[in-house]
Amino acid sequence: MGHSVSTSAIWGANSLSPSPDFSRRCAAVVESAVFEHRLTPMLHLKDVVTVFDGLCVESDVTMLRLAEIQGRHCAGLMAPMIEGAETVSDALKVLLTFNCLHAQPIYWTPSMRGDHVSFAIWIDRPAGVSVRQSEQLAAMGILQFCAGFRDLLGDSFKPTVLRFKPSQVGADWPSQFVGIPIERSATQTEVLIPRSCLLLPNPLKNQDVDNPPQVEAELARYREQSSEQLLRNETCSWIQTHLATGDCDLENIAHRMNCDKRTLQRRYKRELSCRFSDMVDDVRADVCLPLLESAIFPMQMIAEQLGYATSGNFSRFFQRRFDCTPRDWMRAADEEQAQAARAV
Repeated sequence: MGHSVSTSAIWGANSLSPSPDFSRRCAAVVESAVFEHRLTPMLHLKDVVTVFDGLCVESDVTMLRLAEIQGRHCAGLMAPMIEGAETVSDALKVLLTFNCLHAQPIYWTPSMRGDHVSFAIWIDRPAGVSVRQSEQLAAMGILQFCAGFRDLLGDSFKPTVLRFKPSQVGADWPSQFVGIPIERSATQTEVLIPRSCLLLPNPLKNQDVDNPPQVEAELARYREQSSEQLLRNETCSWIQTHLATGDCDLENIAHRMNCDKRTLQRRYKRELSCRFSDMVDDVRADVCLPLLESAIFPMQMIAEQLGYATSGNFSRFFQRRFDCTPRDWMRAADEEQAQAARAV
């Protein structure tokens, strides 16, 4: 458990199949699905990214085409509950509450940004899934978020902008998706939604929809069985969103979890055998590599995204973590790419 995703994540992929071989592999992946929680068939994250890799062999723009085709179908078991939501805010609460049954390694963290709410995505990357694949999956998750909610909520769902890291987009990436402008040089993957639209009614509401009792029961069971993993991943997701804001500290997350910081720190030590600062460093390591790989962000900007005041502080962290400086890492990555190009 912990790295499974609903088969709805790849719904419609075969309709965009680039080859007969892809169709066969896609069918084999679907056949491997299992019913982990008796609600919907689930795939391992490694199999999902394999499908996306095969689908995007010619262009990552295929992800946008797939997400638009999917619409509400990518919401899986959450679709009827979102459809029955009274308002946009209620629909988003469905995602925050039940997504762990739909896509276990994917976490959404809302945060206030002035007149907007940001929904940022964080992925618990398992062994066998590369940073590049994780970045691609995060981009697909944001696209599915927008396509699914747009299909289920109609004109009440009005995102202002989609923001992607350069490491997630190609040269042919468009400037908009389903009418939502795209920013292609962001430091964080997120969608911004005006706070004013949160209380808008759902014009497509299905009056006959209620949360099925078995879904509520499975949520309680999953949270009990996976409490340690959920604690770690919900913390890491929150850390990613708050690193650059200056308020990423134990006291603030303890307030969010309705406890005092000493209680929370003891819980981290007892259940996860680590400190809050250890998880902060883990997230910093995950965040910085795609930003370095893009080669467009100054070191000072990357440092600030990791919560450091100076690029020197960032360099010292990187040296401790990766046994080389950020510039040495970039040079090695450039040489590896050059060797790969020569081999081709």
